[in-house]
Amino acid sequence: MINLSNLLNHSDWNPNTHPNPCSWKGVTCDTTNSSVIKIILSGSSLSSQSLPALCKIETLQHLDVSNNHLNSIPDGFISACGKIENLKLLNFSGNVLSGFLPTFNGFDGLESLDMSFNSLSGSIDMQLDGMISLKSLNLSYNHFTGKIPTNLGRSMVLEQLLLSNNSFQGTIPDQILSYKNLTVMDFKVNMLSGSIPLNIGDLSKLETLSLSSNNLGGKIPMSVMNITTLVRFAANQNNFTGAVPPGITNFLKTLDLSYNNLSESIPEGLLSPS
Repeated sequence: MINLSNLLNHSDWNPNTHPNPCSWKGVTCDTTNSSVIKIILSGSSLSSQSLPALCKIETLQHLDVSNNHLNSIPDGFISACGKIENLKLLNFSGNVLSGFLPTFNGFDGLESLDMSFNSLSGSIDMQLDGMISLKSLNLSYNHFTGKIPTNLGRSMVLEQLLLSNNSFQGTIPDQILSYKNLTVMDFKVNMLSGSIPLNIGDLSKLETLSLSSNNLGGKIPMSVMNITTLVRFAANQNNFTGAVPPGITNFLKTLDLSYNNLSESIPEGLLSPS
């Protein structure tokens, strides 16, 4: 950590005044053996070239480099950090990353990847499929195009999929329904078309479904009512037609279907008793 401090020239990491790295700002150590397990360097003016040095900390579990001016992720970072067995969280949000999403080889233990609020572009195919422990993926507020990605970890343990505010096109793929642990699916503000998969109700753990501001149409599937865990459903500003499924608010706390072409009749039970 002393060498890392010299390399990063981080003002809050001064081994002369605070020789114990566990006392440095943004550093968390294991209480049993004092190994570094968490580093938060948000808003620290890091350079992309300095990233691989962070991967020398083999005990690292949580790395937050958000809100810097990182313009790329070096191959050296991918190859080195991908070998850290206990690394569970990576946060690159709020940088100026551009170009294609890198392929994350390794990273077998990574559970959370946040790449939101950057300028990444292109389509997503197999770049994330090797991440067998991935539970949370946030790619919101970028410039991604192409189809909604479905190769998101071969172990299928994904729980949160946030892809809002991009330019994804095409339909919502039925393969998404294979991720049975999904609790959050946020696809708002894209260019999606077609209809909601009829078997969306198979996602029995879903809590939030956000499809606002797309070009989706057709009828809202009746199977939505079968998701007893669903508390928020937003599908406003689309082209949905037909009737609002009766009983859709049996479990919901928030429902927004405004700016569609739904029939004017309000199903019984949609409004709370006066």
